[in-house]
Amino acid sequence: MNLQINKKANTFVYLFPTFFTAANMFCGLYSILLSIKGNFIKAAWLIIFGIIFDGIDGAIARSKKIETLLGAELDSLADFITFCIAPIILLWQLIMYRFSIPGVVICFLYVLSSAIRLARFNVNIYNDEKNERKTFINGLPTPASAGFIISLVFLIWITSNEPDVSKRHITFILTLVPWLLNVLPAIILILSILMITKIRYPKINVKLTQKTSLRFFILFVGIILLILAYPETSIFLIFAAYILWGLFEYLYKIYNFRKNKNYNAIRSKE
Repeated sequence: MNLQINKKANTFVYLFPTFFTAANMFCGLYSILLSIKGNFIKAAWLIIFGIIFDGIDGAIARSKKIETLLGAELDSLADFITFCIAPIILLWQLIMYRFSIPGVVICFLYVLSSAIRLARFNVNIYNDEKNERKTFINGLPTPASAGFIISLVFLIWITSNEPDVSKRHITFILTLVPWLLNVLPAIILILSILMITKIRYPKINVKLTQKTSLRFFILFVGIILLILAYPETSIFLIFAAYILWGLFEYLYKIYNFRKNKNYNAIRSKE
């Protein structure tokens, strides 16, 4: 009897992260359906919820040490729906359709880059121990890319004076919207490239059982308060900061490399 209870308990433990993976997948599918109907803001928030469910799924799996290849594959399929297909359909329905065939090509390149990014991630999972020690990941994660696209949707919707959004905004961010609209295809292309590059981005590996550092706790509380104060515009700020962090760190490393190279060249001539 006890053996049967333990087996059921173990099965539940292994299935528990899958519930959040399924919730992530559901958010992606429902977001697509709402985008087709023209309900853009609800579709956008569903993708944000998908990002949250994806984070909870990973945190539980790492905390309980129940990460499996099957779970990783299922998680990637959910991510492909929610962070690759859903945001680009939402953006197409809202504004990218104006760019006609070039817009279709740009959207396809985004989906292709996302698929490559997820496939590469799955291949790297085979090096479990090595990946566990890393504090970074190569290439922009698909949730971050999707989150940035969703933040653009929020900004476009706000400046169009449409309903279904809050009245609290960070004003200077809204002044960027006309410029962002003019370079929107370029932004999508840049996101596509960043996902398949080897530019390093911080790896957010939260374990529910581990002690949280004071710095991380303050950062987490600060982000929550910012979102509560300015729901839509703060999302743009958060994802833009994450994307720029990786880019600036990459450029800084190039600068240091060239500086050291020039210094060594001068020393060798002395």
